[in-house]
Amino acid sequence: MRNLLPALLLSAIPLFTVGTVNAGESVTFAGSTTVFPFMEKLSPLLAKQGIDAKIQAGGSSAGFKACKSGIAEFGMMSRELKKKEKPHVKTLVMSRDWLVMMTHKDAPFDNITHEEVLDLYTGKARSLHGFKLNAIAKEAGRGTKTIFDHYFHLGKKAGHPIAKDLVIIGPNGQAITTVAGDPHAITYLSYSAVDAAIKQGEPIKMIKLDGIEGTPENVGSGKYTLQRALNLVYLPKNAALADRLSKALANDEARQILIDGGLKPSL
Repeated sequence: MRNLLPALLLSAIPLFTVGTVNAGESVTFAGSTTVFPFMEKLSPLLAKQGIDAKIQAGGSSAGFKACKSGIAEFGMMSRELKKKEKPHVKTLVMSRDWLVMMTHKDAPFDNITHEEVLDLYTGKARSLHGFKLNAIAKEAGRGTKTIFDHYFHLGKKAGHPIAKDLVIIGPNGQAITTVAGDPHAITYLSYSAVDAAIKQGEPIKMIKLDGIEGTPENVGSGKYTLQRALNLVYLPKNAALADRLSKALANDEARQILIDGGLKPSL
């Protein structure tokens, strides 16, 4: 079942606990919009294992809150747990993903350096090679933003305050639509999401970072380092359910779904 649930709504729902889930009963997955489409594709396979998946998007932080409070059995997270979050949940690493820089297909360049990214997102620069650019960032609470900011040391504490006038977006689909409609737009997004959109004919492209393409081969060799884990978090009382889920995701058919979507399965 597809249900896009905003982060604010997820965090506003009263707290309650979910008991042990038996075979065939509904299991709620909530959170990351990067993980969301993969869980949708995997849901028929999970159903064969007695897991009736109900999937809701809203962002990684919303997914953690939903899991911690008992609203969802699993929180979908496209970032690592923060130190303050770790004591509350257990983690099942579903796969590895990576971020790429994305522009409109007509942008007159195919590479950007680490320093140029910093300049664009701190407001120091508004163009690249004389071509005006509109830098777009993810909203707070999104796992993609957390990974990107950490990698490029963005933020006041890191010494590179983010420009206040950046265009802010939410779900992956919004990022793709925005860039597809603006020849001067640039942003960052999951490789799997960008790859799928390009295959669907969206007028966007991935560009190299420091001269290295964000391909599965370069990720596998370690040349491309803007990587992250895609996690499913759960409360300790749902360990048996997590074990069932882990076995289902380790199935060859499930792994192939992840591989076809541009991910590297971890199970």
